[in-house]
Amino acid sequence: MIFCHTRKIASWLAAELSKDGHQVALLSGEMMVEQRAAMIERFREGKEKVLVTTNVCAHGIDVEQVSVIINFDFSVDKDGNLDNQTYLHWIGRTGRFGKRGLAVSMVDRKCSMSVLNRIQEHFNRKIGRLNTDDLDEIEKIAN
Repeated sequence: MIFCHTRKIASWLAAELSKDGHQVALLSGEMMVEQRAAMIERFREGKEKVLVTTNVCAHGIDVEQVSVIINFDFSVDKDGNLDNQTYLHWIGRTGRFGKRGLAVSMVDRKCSMSVLNRIQEHFNRKIGRLNTDDLDEIEKIAN
């Protein structure tokens, strides 16, 4: 599952991933409830391997096979402040049903690093940096 703050970013990302040949579903708030339920079911069945979504999936969506969550960006409120509770719900979509899970947040050097620091302070938890140049490190985390 990949979480995005806005529908526009989610739509763009889903299109880009699809162009690269990935089986991607897009789920966002402008869809009818029936459409969202059908998309979640397709994802549960494995017909789509990646689900790109917005806050619409932050609560109450439990898909047992979700082992990785990617926060493409961070959720902020209407004033631009970090939304810690939404972040917690996003990462909480993995590691369910007694299984291990991995949450990865995409961070750039400017704005997002300060947001990540605020998340660490708020939850009093250290968030480790993943060296994307070290494939062995990535594989260790995934297993």
